[in-house]
Amino acid sequence: MSERITIQTIESMQFDIKPRGYDRDAVDTFLDAICDEMERMNNETAALRQQLREAQAAPVQPAQPVLQPAQNADSAEILGILELANRLKNETLAEAQKKADEILEEANTQARENLGSLATERDSLTNQVEALRKTVSDYRERFTALLQAQQDAMDKISDL
Repeated sequence: MSERITIQTIESMQFDIKPRGYDRDAVDTFLDAICDEMERMNNETAALRQQLREAQAAPVQPAQPVLQPAQNADSAEILGILELANRLKNETLAEAQKKADEILEEANTQARENLGSLATERDSLTNQVEALRKTVSDYRERFTALLQAQQDAMDKISDL
């Protein structure tokens, strides 16, 4: 299975039923694909977290002055320009931090949703396996009882 696993893929997945239950190879292949997708998502989340840590740890380099003050500009104008530049820098950094937090939160939310869906699917498959085991056990008991009844009947006939 080379396509990406989505919630819809998991919910719509159907396995062929064989004489002894679901096609074990198909179930195993599907579960392997789910594991691969979860590993990819975990790696992606880890990479995003690492990028965020690196961005948070990187020192902010002071900007080199681009403009040379005009000879006749007064210090009030220069201070105003510097304050404006500083405010713009702070706003840009805050916006970048906010965006990084949003991206991280979105990745975490998606990972939680996928884990919840996979846990539900796993529980459903576990319940189905248990139901199949119970059916097999009941069938064996009935078959054994039938064989015993046949054996008893054969013994009675041979005693005559």
